[in-house]
Amino acid sequence: MKMTQTPPDKNNAESFVMKMSKKMSRIAVVGNVDAGKSTLIGCLTSGMLDDGKGQCRSTIMKHQHEMESGRTSSIGEHLLGYDENNCSITMSSQLKHTSESSKHQLRKKRSEDEIALVSHHAVSLFDLAGHEKYLKTTISGISKGMIDYALVLVNSNHPPTHMTMEHISLCSSVGIPIIIVMTKIDSCPEHALKRTKEEVFNILRSPGIQKKPFYVRKFDDIAIVADKTSSLSPIINVSCVSGEGLSLLSQLIGSLPKRRRHHNKIERPFEYLVEEIFNVPGTGTVTSGFVNAGMLQVGETVFVGPLPNQGRNEFLRSTVKSIEISRVNVASIVAGNSATLALSLTKEQRKMIRKGMVVLQEPNRTTDTFEAEMVLLKAAGMDGTTIREGYQTMLHILHIKQTATIEEISIVSTSPLSMNCNEYDEGSAVVRPGSRAVFRFKFIKQKEYLRQGMRVLFRDGRVRGCGVITKVE
Repeated sequence: MKMTQTPPDKNNAESFVMKMSKKMSRIAVVGNVDAGKSTLIGCLTSGMLDDGKGQCRSTIMKHQHEMESGRTSSIGEHLLGYDENNCSITMSSQLKHTSESSKHQLRKKRSEDEIALVSHHAVSLFDLAGHEKYLKTTISGISKGMIDYALVLVNSNHPPTHMTMEHISLCSSVGIPIIIVMTKIDSCPEHALKRTKEEVFNILRSPGIQKKPFYVRKFDDIAIVADKTSSLSPIINVSCVSGEGLSLLSQLIGSLPKRRRHHNKIERPFEYLVEEIFNVPGTGTVTSGFVNAGMLQVGETVFVGPLPNQGRNEFLRSTVKSIEISRVNVASIVAGNSATLALSLTKEQRKMIRKGMVVLQEPNRTTDTFEAEMVLLKAAGMDGTTIREGYQTMLHILHIKQTATIEEISIVSTSPLSMNCNEYDEGSAVVRPGSRAVFRFKFIKQKEYLRQGMRVLFRDGRVRGCGVITKVE
């Protein structure tokens, strides 16, 4: 784990940790594959305009195949810093084109640790995949990301696709406020833009979304919509080539109030969700994840698990060697921080660590059976979908991703669609799109650490469901 910077003294270090908990929002960037998500993030983080050939996009993509195809296939996280006036510390007042003479400035843009240290507050942008092939990756990012808001990008040259509607429905179903960004305005004819606007308005006003569109055309409009995103959906026109609307969008992003209040859970027992695993030469096992509750200091003893098929010994005992937040070395972390932990583990223990585990200060009970109250979402092509006992599906429970079987169904309410159908088939309950029911799930592979109130998403092809855990057995 590369240590790049350290806050100069103890008081500043503690202040930095709390700032990254209380003053860092997390925004998902979603939309169809051709909407320009990675390009927009590249422009916002570099302060440069795109050359129309993917120059800004190439600065943030992780893999060679993503650069060649232009399709994001993994979850990328990028930091934006803001000052007290909600102005980006990266973007200059006059955006610069990526000419040959300025390309070296792209490579010299501020590093993540510099942004984290000097900013008054920060925004973490999650670049999620837009292609249907990678929809499961996008759902995973929404589930584990603790997302405050979602930027839904729409190519202004074309009407919203079924994937755009899928993303809007997914974000709306889990209560994430939506901001519509109309991209590629510089190359869009007036008639095409008008048609796209009309369809976006219809989607936002539809029964499943029920949001009032609000066009943000000037900086004064930001104060109107910033704290009303529960009922309004701001819409902004942008162009990454001409720069139109980019400063306005950046100011809106910096002005959005943080929705999640994880810093209120500092007094609870420590709970860290393991999202990624790395083996770093010279450091050992490093976990990347989110502090969901409590606080922890370097040197403390922790328990990592649950381990598969280990009977009562479901957790590994370990010691935290070092901690980083946004590549800044810190002595402690609190609820609301995204952090990496370097753990003291043997070679055999390293092989047991996996995504979906938790790091706790004391071992806790795990389970493979639980109940969740969920709604089966309506989507295109789902009219004939039915869910019954014995159905197997992939579950996303925050950072956990595992296949489970539905053992029992208790219907809570039904949709008009299913009211005309038999709700019971040979004695077993049947759930159709729009219906709400309590499902009893059983994991197929192994036990997991679960709590009442955790959010659950399930997916299988076009079938979607969302809800919360109501009982853990």
